[in-house]
Amino acid sequence: MNKFKFYLNWALVFLWMAVIFYFSSQEGIISHQKSFSVAVLCERIVEFFAGKDIITNANRKNFEFFVRKLAHVTEYFVLCMLFYRAFLAGGNDYRKSAAKSFIFSFLYAVTDEIHQIFVAGRGPSPVDVGVDSIGMLLYLLPKTLTEKVRKRAG
Repeated sequence: MNKFKFYLNWALVFLWMAVIFYFSSQEGIISHQKSFSVAVLCERIVEFFAGKDIITNANRKNFEFFVRKLAHVTEYFVLCMLFYRAFLAGGNDYRKSAAKSFIFSFLYAVTDEIHQIFVAGRGPSPVDVGVDSIGMLLYLLPKTLTEKVRKRAG
């Protein structure tokens, strides 16, 4: 086992957890303003590629909601990937790495929602934990299926 790789992988896990904690520590108004800014940027990109205005005043709130939830999926996709790589570097096989990655990512999502009880304008949302779990599964399902096929072939 390469010690440097092991420590680097775990450092990346904790760094990413700190990034998630930073974003969830922002007061509700600030978080909403930043999400709105990102949604506006996404709207411009979508409409550029579509070649026309498709985000209207009627569906703008739904689009912003979608962008916010996509951020959750992305955050936890990355966290689960980093956990997976760290567990693999620690000598776990792909099955154990996948199971541990899901469990630890899920537990972090739960604690992150609990943490938001103490942030002004924020609150816990079981729905967000479910959305976070989608990000975890979007990483783990293809990864474990690929590994399973590779193990059978090799």
